[in-house]
Amino acid sequence: MLGERGASTVMYALLIPVLFACLALALDFGKLVYERHELSNALDAAALAGAHSLPADPTAAKNVALQFAKANDPEAVPVATFRCVVASTGASKTVASGQVPGVCDPGTTAGAKCNEKICVIPCVPGNGHTCNTITVADDKDVPFVFAPVIGYDVGNTGALASDACKGSCGAQVPNAMDIAMVADRTSSMSDPDRNLMVAGIKSTLQTMTKEQQYVALGTIHRSSSSGSCITEPSSSKTDGPWIPVPFSNDYIKNPGVPGATPPLNTGSTLFKGLDCLQKSSGGTYLASPLKAAARYVLGKDTNNLGSLPARSAPARKGIIFETDGQPNEDYISGFTSLDTSGDIGSKDEATACSNFKTVAGNAKAEKVLIVTVAFGDATNASCGSGKLVRDVLAAAASPDATGAASDADNDCQTSARRTAENTDGDFFFCAASGTELGPIFVSAVNAISSGSHLIRIPE
Repeated sequence: MLGERGASTVMYALLIPVLFACLALALDFGKLVYERHELSNALDAAALAGAHSLPADPTAAKNVALQFAKANDPEAVPVATFRCVVASTGASKTVASGQVPGVCDPGTTAGAKCNEKICVIPCVPGNGHTCNTITVADDKDVPFVFAPVIGYDVGNTGALASDACKGSCGAQVPNAMDIAMVADRTSSMSDPDRNLMVAGIKSTLQTMTKEQQYVALGTIHRSSSSGSCITEPSSSKTDGPWIPVPFSNDYIKNPGVPGATPPLNTGSTLFKGLDCLQKSSGGTYLASPLKAAARYVLGKDTNNLGSLPARSAPARKGIIFETDGQPNEDYISGFTSLDTSGDIGSKDEATACSNFKTVAGNAKAEKVLIVTVAFGDATNASCGSGKLVRDVLAAAASPDATGAASDADNDCQTSARRTAENTDGDFFFCAASGTELGPIFVSAVNAISSGSHLIRIPE
């Protein structure tokens, strides 16, 4: 019996490490999994919080992200870095043309990592880059309770990272939107610049999702209601639509290879309207075309949204308004209220600009997001009473993501100044040439689709 008791004692002694090993596996490993999950959640929350401040304020983005990480996990010691995320060409896995600097600007596309959907490029805000994505990374040591018995004092969650992007991020975005693009084609726009503007709008359509984003086209001046071309200029100052091309959901075709840039649908009414967009000899009106666009997207004037497929969520209403000069209007007795149809015009520049701002304010009050683009002479042209067209356009644009009013930070007379203006995070843009308009239209759509979301970075 004594020998059996001794054998049992030895057996129990041998089993104790095994029991502790089992407890280590069950409890300490479970704790490690829990801590990894908690850290992952903290990093997700931090990345989303930080992305909200991009691209305008990367310093705030970093500070907020680190604060959120610590708030959700006091033991976290995260590191924040930035990237520029743009669209991929698809199967060839290269950066899609026009996405840099339109969506974000890392200075160079060197080092891009792409899959068939998106490309990720290193981006350093301190080097003057414009970044739309923040990565928050961390790993954490987790002290063990039972595993030290078998020689393991601590475990590690492993390196974790969360990536959040602001805007469309180059990919075709699913956000439901109803957008009216209002393009100036008055005589002050040269033929080469007008053609480049048209090309820019076309390339913008190729970054959009036709099933979710319906696009209408407006013109300055009016279009004829009976011409062979839907955007043919009207010969009348008072007759013909400001929004000649109705909402379209067929402006692109499905790409031949998943993830590739979709080809334009040359048979769509929107493509045809852009393709035959001609110079107009009419004056540059501001308030009337903006009012017409606002009434159209809001359904106060008849539109065709009822004939298009319903989408899974309410559509955001947006107007992209581009003009190249100071107002040149006839007197038209009308109303700035969106609830009353009809034009409004004034021969006095100051009054014309005031009417424009009032109409914009009424549209913004009804949740229409307004993006304005000052092209060419609009950056320094007069709007009467000591005001400039660029300042009026900026005042008409919607507030930025922080709620601050959009503004014209400079005169946009150099490339560096235009870059600064177009990357400040608000809804006012400027361009000196038709070549610059393409990326700006992409940026404008990106601005309307301004939500932040978690993404998966290509390896």
